[in-house]
Amino acid sequence: MAPSPANRLDLDYRAVPARRVATRIVDVHAHVHNVPSVAALFAAAEAYGISKIVSMTPLDEVAAMRSDYRERLNFIAIPRWRRMANSAAFQKQWLADLEAFRTLGARRMKFWMAPPMRGQYGLTLHDPFFQPLIQEGLRLGYDFMVHVGDPSEWFAPGGRYADGQIFGTKHEQYPQLEHLLDTVAPRNVIAAHMGGSCEEPAFLQNLLDRHDNLFLDSSATKWVVRAIARQPEAVRAFMIRNQDRILFGSDLVVSADYDFEHYASRYWTHLMLWETAYRGESPIADPDAEDPPRLAGVDLPAAVLRKFYDTNAARLGL
Repeated sequence: MAPSPANRLDLDYRAVPARRVATRIVDVHAHVHNVPSVAALFAAAEAYGISKIVSMTPLDEVAAMRSDYRERLNFIAIPRWRRMANSAAFQKQWLADLEAFRTLGARRMKFWMAPPMRGQYGLTLHDPFFQPLIQEGLRLGYDFMVHVGDPSEWFAPGGRYADGQIFGTKHEQYPQLEHLLDTVAPRNVIAAHMGGSCEEPAFLQNLLDRHDNLFLDSSATKWVVRAIARQPEAVRAFMIRNQDRILFGSDLVVSADYDFEHYASRYWTHLMLWETAYRGESPIADPDAEDPPRLAGVDLPAAVLRKFYDTNAARLGL
């Protein structure tokens, strides 16, 4: 039998490795949906000591999820992405949804600004389409999350974003992030997936140094693992230097197709990545990685882990 894509190494994910620190752990970046397998996500979260999950859950599922999971789940306001259009009607619905999410307890809103937003809809955060949304977010008291960039492999020749005329280069994704940071300051902005450029710590450092309201999360497990395996020492130094600005996130997506093993594989991998000096294969299949995919732990100091898992999230109200 072929190994599971979530468990190439045939690990027992229920045998949870010992944690380095005893602290609350907040997963600030997940996509929790109201389907039966959500129970398996929360079982995996409990096994790995995840105290709270902050989710981009569709508006029509929030009330039920909040009722079922209460203090274990917070929400980030998102639009109805499946109906995305560069239109006044979509913008009007998004504005209404921001108000509804706020009533339901959301305190942060997200802009998904990956290259397809430019390629398919002709939009960046500089576009007038987004200005009423940003201003309404400020009026309602939101902080922000944004996805910019995508894995560097996808911009390379033959990659899905190789056509720079359509998608822009990787670095051309970032002026819109700086525009948002300047527009909403001093409100904070979490740039998801290690700022969309975990391959380039020096580039991220420059952004952090110039924008006091910028924070990063560690989500997008395969992408982050792949990038760190190529330069673990540089990433470790970056994490320690910026220990007050980086938060833990997984980017787990709840789906009817997934089970406990899938969800636990991400939490196991993050534990090994941040808390140990593991060197070896990653248990998660990754078509963008070398064969076999590698995992290199950065063995963060205990004081840094506490900030990464808990203190920084608490400071940002998560």
